[in-house]
Amino acid sequence: MCMNLKRIGENIKRLRTEQGMTQSQLAELAGISNVHMSHIETGTVAMSLDSLINISNSLKTTPDSILLGEYQLSPAGTTELLQQSIKKLSSDENRLLIEIARVLENLKINR
Repeated sequence: MCMNLKRIGENIKRLRTEQGMTQSQLAELAGISNVHMSHIETGTVAMSLDSLINISNSLKTTPDSILLGEYQLSPAGTTELLQQSIKKLSSDENRLLIEIARVLENLKINR
C-alpha cells in the first residue's frame, strides 16, 4: 500500500494552522529544518518515523490523525481537538455542542 504524501502533508498543515502555528515554529519544535518541513507539507518527501512522532508530539496529536486525516481520529486525538475548539466558542455555542453530543449519543444507543 502506498502512502499519499500530499494528503499527509495537507493533514499536517491543517493541524498546524488550526493551532495558529507557523511552519517554522513547527519545524523548530519537531527538530527538523524549515526546508524539510516545507517538503513534508507539500508531499514532496516522505518523513521518517522519528519525524512523524516529533511532529505529532509538537502538534499534540496522534500519528493516526496525521496519516489518516481528520475523520479517523483516536479518542485521545478527538478529545484534544474538541478541547481546542471549545476554547474558541462562546458559552451558547458550547451548550449547543453539548446538545449535539447528546443527540449523537442517543442515536448510537438507539441503533
